[in-house]
Amino acid sequence: MAKEKKPEYITKIIKDYGNIISTGTEILKVQENRKVISVSPAIDIGLGGGILEGTWLTLTGDPKSGKTTTAMQIAANCQKEDPPRPIIYLDVEGRLKGMNFEVADLDPDKMKIIQPENEPLSAETFLDVAHKLMSHPDYYGAILIIDSISSLLPAKELDGDFTPGRAGLPKILSIFTKKMGQLLPRQNGLVIAITHYIANTAGFGKAKMADGGNKIQYQADTRLEIRSGGEKSPAVSPWENASKERIGQAVNWQVICSSMGAPGGQVRSWIRYGHGVDKTQEILMLAQDLGMVDKSGAWFSCTFMLECKDVAKELKPDLDVNDDEAVVKAFKFQGQDKLYNFLHENPKLVDVLEQSIKAML
Repeated sequence: MAKEKKPEYITKIIKDYGNIISTGTEILKVQENRKVISVSPAIDIGLGGGILEGTWLTLTGDPKSGKTTTAMQIAANCQKEDPPRPIIYLDVEGRLKGMNFEVADLDPDKMKIIQPENEPLSAETFLDVAHKLMSHPDYYGAILIIDSISSLLPAKELDGDFTPGRAGLPKILSIFTKKMGQLLPRQNGLVIAITHYIANTAGFGKAKMADGGNKIQYQADTRLEIRSGGEKSPAVSPWENASKERIGQAVNWQVICSSMGAPGGQVRSWIRYGHGVDKTQEILMLAQDLGMVDKSGAWFSCTFMLECKDVAKELKPDLDVNDDEAVVKAFKFQGQDKLYNFLHENPKLVDVLEQSIKAML
């Protein structure tokens, strides 16, 4: 079949401005071929699969609630891709410390950290450098972490005294988001903008709101906020082991919107100190919620092993895997810590569990 000839006026537009006219079907095909970026098992499920490349993500919450760790976890996941994605980190707050790099599989040597040399950098400089890097072919598919939007300081404020004034940060951010909005889909990158809650002084609505101006929130394809989901789901709660030692924290995320799924969901993520987002713990808790692990008092029975008899035979060669009762008894643990250690020592089993959970949901 002969290819339909373009009208002359279309040909002229393409000649003058490039191939900027496509059909809806062509656009859908491009979007279907976009890769999905993983955060963690629990968060991915809450988002409907993860985060699409070529989009914008905002992480909002109170200080020390897990935003930077979650952003670094995304960076670590992206470094494991083939080929690995470049990582750009804007250290706007100037508080980047060794503990921020304590995320499993994260390679700090393969990150580009943007921070002042001698003099403080203005918001305009930070964002201009970010845009230049994200535009370059060497940074195709790059991840840009802005930590944080809240600390960006316009040149008018940076060069002036401490008298508060209208320096126009929301306007600067508005221009930046508009420029990045056209760039990201072309470069298949991802912007992770970290924002904080500020008091809502309007006198109506929520007591706290995300800062940075409305354009930041409008631009975001995916928005995650750390906030309470009720008495049983505090925004952040301590994570303790059997000895009552605090080993991390549980973070309650609200899915305000997602590039892959429906808005309004709620998901709990687990951050282990010195490790980052703990995939094993998230899978363990999801398996309990879905009845794949039975809990009776202090005992945990891995009923999911009945669907993984080949793995059960590898782990226990003398086990009669055709005896269901024997299989469940062989993989029964007293205390959640022992079950966690079993799963952590068998990452293949964690992967099998993750696939089963995603298939169920």
